[in-house]
Amino acid sequence: MKTALSFICVFLISFIASFSAAFYKKNSYHSVPPYPVQDFSSLHQSKLKYACTATLTGNECVGSELLVTSNSAIAGISWLLDDVSILEQSNVKQNNGIIVAGGNGSGSAPNQLYNPNRIFVDKAGNIFIPDMANNRVQKWAPGATVGITVAGGNGTGNSSNQFNRPTAVAVDGLGNLYVVDQSNSRVQKFSPGATSGITIASSLILPTGICIDAQNNVYVSEQNGQLVRKYSAGTGPGIIVAGGNGYGSAANQLAAPTGLFIQDNNLYICDTDNYRVQKWIIGANTGTTVARTSGNPLGVYVDGSKNIYVSDYTGYAVLKWLPGANSGSIIAGGNGQGNAPNQIMPTGIGMDAFNNLYVSDFLNGRIIKFSNIFTGTYTTLKAGTYRAKITTTDGCTTISNPITVSENLLPKITISADRDVLCDHFQPIFTAVTVNGGANPVLQWQINGRNIPGENNDTFSPNNLTSTDVVTCNLTSSETCVTSRLVPSNSISLSSQVTEAPGVTIQTDQSTTCKGALIKFKATATRAGEKPIYKWKINGNDVGIDSDILELDDLEDKDQVSCTVVSNAQNCQVSTTAESNAIIVRINPILTPTVSIESDISKIYSSSTVNFTATTTNEGTNPEYQWFVNGIPTGANSRFFSKNNLQQGDQVTCELTVTTPCSSTNSVSSNTIDINITIVVKIKPANAFSPNGDGVNDLWQIADLKSFSNCQVSIFNRYGNLVFFSKGYEHPWAGNYQGNTCPPGVYYYVINLDGQQTLTGSLSIIK
Repeated sequence: MKTALSFICVFLISFIASFSAAFYKKNSYHSVPPYPVQDFSSLHQSKLKYACTATLTGNECVGSELLVTSNSAIAGISWLLDDVSILEQSNVKQNNGIIVAGGNGSGSAPNQLYNPNRIFVDKAGNIFIPDMANNRVQKWAPGATVGITVAGGNGTGNSSNQFNRPTAVAVDGLGNLYVVDQSNSRVQKFSPGATSGITIASSLILPTGICIDAQNNVYVSEQNGQLVRKYSAGTGPGIIVAGGNGYGSAANQLAAPTGLFIQDNNLYICDTDNYRVQKWIIGANTGTTVARTSGNPLGVYVDGSKNIYVSDYTGYAVLKWLPGANSGSIIAGGNGQGNAPNQIMPTGIGMDAFNNLYVSDFLNGRIIKFSNIFTGTYTTLKAGTYRAKITTTDGCTTISNPITVSENLLPKITISADRDVLCDHFQPIFTAVTVNGGANPVLQWQINGRNIPGENNDTFSPNNLTSTDVVTCNLTSSETCVTSRLVPSNSISLSSQVTEAPGVTIQTDQSTTCKGALIKFKATATRAGEKPIYKWKINGNDVGIDSDILELDDLEDKDQVSCTVVSNAQNCQVSTTAESNAIIVRINPILTPTVSIESDISKIYSSSTVNFTATTTNEGTNPEYQWFVNGIPTGANSRFFSKNNLQQGDQVTCELTVTTPCSSTNSVSSNTIDINITIVVKIKPANAFSPNGDGVNDLWQIADLKSFSNCQVSIFNRYGNLVFFSKGYEHPWAGNYQGNTCPPGVYYYVINLDGQQTLTGSLSIIK
């Protein structure tokens, strides 16, 4: 029990810092000796007697780790991508870390930390820090100068928004934050954005470490319980998955378990008082030692290449074990206690997607980032051809063999069912579609999470499936490079048969058309089985056609078309028939357009202006008119047309272009008007008229004077005063002067016909 109690004092260093180093060295932290470190110095001479070699190994996928080895000790490495140097390394431990959180003295300000413990780093480099002495959890984004409080920060206590010594944090795939609240003997879960947590585990015996696997199962170490518990999907009760056999150093025992890490069903446990890291396969009864330290291991991390990183608190260093190695090498710290960037007292460790190492420096109140921690290894970040150029300690330089690395593909599987509802005698067929499954993908269909033996094809026809069953399918990709080889599909649950009824809708390519045109109707049935029967109706009367297509050319205006579908899936439905919507068609009659023309005068002189008018039927909304004189187009687009100087024998016609939707023809021609010019031989004006308003002989009409369109007519009274003048004689004299009726009597006229012929005479007004 002395060693167990001594470890508890590790955490009291935050309050009694002056006793830290002496305390850990004085109390028996070396009872389990570390693996011996072999000395290979005798293999190297001051000068090589043979050429150095460089051999590059590793797999061919982005994110994998490449390892370079040589027949001589390596002093420096230049990593090449497509023959361009991307990283220079020297074969020494990394001591040049940078502070990325805290580092402003111990305190509670946003830019300070006080005893940061076991951190969690996500792939983007966000750091979640259990700020233990401040009883809060701080989140520091990459490049931030201050942290934000995402949990706690409300003083010491046991309320849902308080902590008492938070020692470790973890974040699951849904963004939920889990906090080990040590002195409250519990684990709190905070949903994204929540300010208060819910307790998922309680009555724990000094809980210290936490980790979460890919299925969101939560693992918690109980430092004084000498065990690790698993909480399935983050809910209780917890079950013991490691230890639980008392304090000790046997393979089935633990002594003060603290830091945890889970990868591929392997649980890595910092067995602190035994100075070792145990690898415990989930379900096993014993663990295997994969790393030993000279001091107290408090944090552990395993990268994608199975390299193990351990924070040695009292050794002031972070060590790295290659897969299967008997000893680890210091890659950060190892320079004693202090507050220089290369001096640390590490508790928690983590890595981002670029294999940058983050270390919580407990007593110095800071998080330090060590960029690209490699000793002869490089984790690929891009696709391309990689080589390693090495320089040995003897001064020899050579370039390794190439390894071509490919991008990781994202496998995906999507399943669908051929129906929406479930029937006892009409079972569904499920189909799986895969992406990036490789040449030989492996499928495994499941019902309610249980594998169905022998169901490995891309289609699946279950027996006796019920509405409570959930169907899924797992894909194991055979591609060489994938983000995850095993991926699950979406899940499908089908509703029971009582919710289903057939349905049918119809649509047409044209609901308004012309008489005699072919109209096509299309019926779409749903939930009607594989071979439903279609019964088309016109105005409620069956037309005797069993097809989802109906074509008719004899419909009448306002006919109503509908369809009844008869389902053949009777075992799965509450009814067997369904009525469609009704479509009322509009049938327009076929119209024949006409056009006829007439002139405004029947007696035409050579100088007459003749006005023609077109009269139309069924012409549409925007008809077009084209007038012709002797077949030559003339005139504007109008139903009215005027023409002067017509010649004897001219022919006037009009062509009408219609816009009627249903017309028997697009254009039609009018009748022809033949022009007959009246030739005037002699003008004989009347010698009297009676403008008394009785409608008889009220105007002095002069027949045929229209032949002389430019004639000038002057009328004088007996005193020689001009009482009427007209150029042309379009408006005959009505026997008035300046608005007054002229008195009866004799008047005299002078008519200049064409500038050469003049007519004179007397005119009597009789009343």
